[in-house]
Amino acid sequence: MRTLVVYYSRTGNTHRLAEEIASHFKADLDPIRDEGVDRSGWWGYLLSGWQALSGATPPIHRAAKDPADYDLVVIGSPVWNWSLAAPVRTYARRHARQFRQVAFFCTEGGSGERRVFEELERLCGKPPRASIAVRERDLALPQHAARVGRYIAQLNA
Repeated sequence: MRTLVVYYSRTGNTHRLAEEIASHFKADLDPIRDEGVDRSGWWGYLLSGWQALSGATPPIHRAAKDPADYDLVVIGSPVWNWSLAAPVRTYARRHARQFRQVAFFCTEGGSGERRVFEELERLCGKPPRASIAVRERDLALPQHAARVGRYIAQLNA
């Protein structure tokens, strides 16, 4: 099964989880990149939260990989303001018709994964094969690897 892992990461946490997931599948990675938006510092933090909560779809660069070439597209997002990261929303809207199967993952500081996964399912027009939410503080804990292993097993089933 050809697998593509796409993700957006402002601080590096979602990037780290994306690489971990991709390594289990020998999947291609395709980061979602902002076009003309600076998300650094406090201003970037506030802008990101506002865009996520308001349902904005900011411009992103064209994807390097065509999701139509893959059997499974695994989509990753940080949780911003209890919402889907705006660049991921743009990607999902742009490519939804190309997804054969999807799976979701997110990183979060506290909570919000339910809203993120519900929005992704609605945008993609199909339920995910599996979903996982990982708290940022748990990324370094041993239990994290076991949870990711169970997620990978669901995707392989």
